[in-house]
Amino acid sequence: MQTNMKKIFYIILIATGLLIVSCDERDPANADSSSSTTSGAYKINAIAQAYGFDNNDNAVAVGEDLKGPYVTTYIVAQLLDSLNQPQKDEMITFSAKAAGSDIGSFDTRTPKTNNDGLAAVQFSDENEAAYDNGTTPTYEGVEVTAVYTKGGTDFETSVRFGVFDTSEVELWPYQLNLTTNTNAIKLDDGNTKAELSARINSRQYGNPISNVELYFESNNGRLSVVSELTDSIGIAKVDFSDTGDPNEIGVSTVSARYQHPVFGLVMDSVQITIRDTSSGIPAYIQIPSSYPGEIMVVGGGGSESTDICARVYDENGVLVQTPYLVTFTLGPNIPEGANLNNAGIIDSAYSANGEACVSLNSGVAPGPIRVTAVLIFDDSVSISATAIPVTIATGPPANIEAEYDPLNTQAVGGGYYQTEASAMVYDLWYNPVADSTYVYWSINPIPPDTLIEAFVEGVSYTGNSNLNGDSYSGLAFTTIIYSTDAIGDIGYVTALTFGADGDTVAVRINEEEGEATMTFVPGTLILSAATTYVDFTALGANTAQLSITGTLQDFYGNPVNGAPIALNAPGAANIYWPAAPISNNVGTTDEDGVVTWVVEYDIGICAWIVGTTDPPQYEDFTSSITATLLIPQSITSDPIDILLVRTPEGP
Repeated sequence: MQTNMKKIFYIILIATGLLIVSCDERDPANADSSSSTTSGAYKINAIAQAYGFDNNDNAVAVGEDLKGPYVTTYIVAQLLDSLNQPQKDEMITFSAKAAGSDIGSFDTRTPKTNNDGLAAVQFSDENEAAYDNGTTPTYEGVEVTAVYTKGGTDFETSVRFGVFDTSEVELWPYQLNLTTNTNAIKLDDGNTKAELSARINSRQYGNPISNVELYFESNNGRLSVVSELTDSIGIAKVDFSDTGDPNEIGVSTVSARYQHPVFGLVMDSVQITIRDTSSGIPAYIQIPSSYPGEIMVVGGGGSESTDICARVYDENGVLVQTPYLVTFTLGPNIPEGANLNNAGIIDSAYSANGEACVSLNSGVAPGPIRVTAVLIFDDSVSISATAIPVTIATGPPANIEAEYDPLNTQAVGGGYYQTEASAMVYDLWYNPVADSTYVYWSINPIPPDTLIEAFVEGVSYTGNSNLNGDSYSGLAFTTIIYSTDAIGDIGYVTALTFGADGDTVAVRINEEEGEATMTFVPGTLILSAATTYVDFTALGANTAQLSITGTLQDFYGNPVNGAPIALNAPGAANIYWPAAPISNNVGTTDEDGVVTWVVEYDIGICAWIVGTTDPPQYEDFTSSITATLLIPQSITSDPIDILLVRTPEGP
């Protein structure tokens, strides 16, 4: 690198003109900073600039020093007297520290100033990183001090910069932004110009980088310069204009690039339209219907994108051939996830032959797409149009849920009952599917049963009407019809539809249990007993057994077979059905709708009245017996009262 010392020294002189510049405004700085100290008769200034070298050994200004040999920092000090005159052939001494300790080395520590009072050194980090941690109060980066000693007095200044370890700190890419003061100029042989400004910032702190060379290119027209050094705030400027050639009419792309010798290339560009002033002036915009005008949500198996276009007309209704930038904006209230060119809800495109188009992509929700197209010309005049050219439709079935309403079962006549069932059909994103999506129903007995006397209306579709005449998106209604003989039976009721690839999408009502019970529409449950009076003394026994009969009839008066009925007999010692103890006092009706229990009472149910003797007296006990049907809709019988007594025995 020593062979490049004069080259770098010259570059610094030309690039900075001894201006005090900085690429990092933090204090302490982390790269390319400068300072000055004045005391008595002398003043000393210093600047630091990091350079790398390309494959041709050309010096390239960069934003920061890197640990190792690929990038190094040069420090230039200038010595002036009290009249700001440069001092020649004076020796400047340089030293470097990081966190209070010596760091690195210089190609020479004591150079002499030249005719301009300048002394330059090359700093070598000797493969050691040192950069500031902004979260701490101390400065951990490199601080280089330049000292001039005269008559026993030291005149000094210092400059700070960072030497970064790329394995620990992310330094690339730099931020390069190219902007223009106008997006259109006229074909007028360079009379109108677009002023472009390129700004480059470091990644580490986002600070501007000065003295780096940016290159400019254009596929059309002319540029005032092809390269420019950035100023103290990291900006390089260039003008763009036409050459008067009619072939330049249209959209031109102007780019700015920076080539880092270690990291690579960073680039940005803008588009500028060269307009034919002899063509029509935009007067209005129209947004035609898109084709296709309906797309599907993401993952729906159909088209998920389409073009939204705007046509630009002049006052005579002729399409304007000059390219113009048209900005499209979706909304308000667009379906979730819908976007333009995967770039958000705003995007722009230049018109070609009077039409500008952008791509609309669907999201995860359905709905209409409202779009506004705006064209601004002559930097102030705008025209716009708003339309709904596209609708996003739901996808095919991917999920289904089924339910039924047993508590609202109705008697429909002829000994039959009707229960309403429904299935909600969703697409992949749980949007209700489109109306008229078919749902197929079936009902099957639960093994080992082979028959259930019920049937379900086999075909329905989403958006159909329920029994009340109401309809809902994504919801398909059907009915289950069953007879008295099916009351209490349990079946599998399945709703089925088909997905995007013909795959089956199915579910059962009460999916976890997989069961649907044919419910009871309230009829009658009547209890009867052979006797309602028991005298233990007259029986001459310590227990009494009574036969209790329950009769269940449905809404039509038909006997209900196989219905579970629980008996409640307060004070009973045991309940049998028909002649043995049963679980939870539940009996099942026979084909005549009848169930019989044997209720046993113990003599102890009639308690002795304390203090009575010769003969002793006993309390009467009344057992109010009721029966309850254990299937929906459950009903409870009227009670029958059994009076239990123990009459006094004679002397």
